[in-house]
Amino acid sequence: MAARRERFVALSSGLLLFSLLAAACTGAEAGTRILGGIVPHHGLAQGMIVRFYERIASDRVRRVWLLSPDHFKRAKNYAAVCDEDWQTTDRALEADIVAKSAFSGMNVVEANARLFAEEHGITIHIPLIARYFPNATVVPMVLKPDTPDIVLLMLKNYMLGAMSEDDVIILSMDLSHYKTPEAMAAEDKRTLEVLTNIEPMKTERLDIDARRAASLVLRLFRELGASSGIVLEHMDSSDILGYRVESGTSYATALFVRVDQ
Repeated sequence: MAARRERFVALSSGLLLFSLLAAACTGAEAGTRILGGIVPHHGLAQGMIVRFYERIASDRVRRVWLLSPDHFKRAKNYAAVCDEDWQTTDRALEADIVAKSAFSGMNVVEANARLFAEEHGITIHIPLIARYFPNATVVPMVLKPDTPDIVLLMLKNYMLGAMSEDDVIILSMDLSHYKTPEAMAAEDKRTLEVLTNIEPMKTERLDIDARRAASLVLRLFRELGASSGIVLEHMDSSDILGYRVESGTSYATALFVRVDQ
């Protein structure tokens, strides 16, 4: 356990850098734009999730693209969006016009609000988006695990055309599942290299629960000008609970930015 905590501390040593990058959200660092990040969706990782949003909170963000796996395989099409607004304790979080139009009638996307009521990959993030991006709308989207590359290309092109400089992309995703801490550490090393090196074509070989969504998001980050991502935190069930879990899940938060020269 001590070795695991040391690994977490080592990864956290870059937080000073991210405190500077996060200033881009408030305009304090000209030439740096936060494009988005990767965040877990299990309640066990709630602390990590909140810390991520605290770090990139901004009243300048106008739209959040929130992508998740379709955990319960309820989507009838390759992708589904929620076209209804969300009521939270802070405010009403409006579904963006893109979601309300179901991506302007694209035949690979459906509007299916009922699907989202129990989709924890989305619902755990909604209150935090409402709180930490007080002027943003949201496009919640789930992708089926068999979504082909041609559909990802269609979605990427449409999303890029719809995006502005005030948009943020968030991938809701957990890492390794049902493994020992040692097995997860080995698997996650490869996973985090693929994610931070922005290699969308390699996501199918990873132990993650959002392979298709990860491939789409990495394509978007690459097209938007991110050269790499940086891990903010990386922990597993044992780290969070404080005792060894033989069949646990691992989590990471990562940030992707574009630095304009």
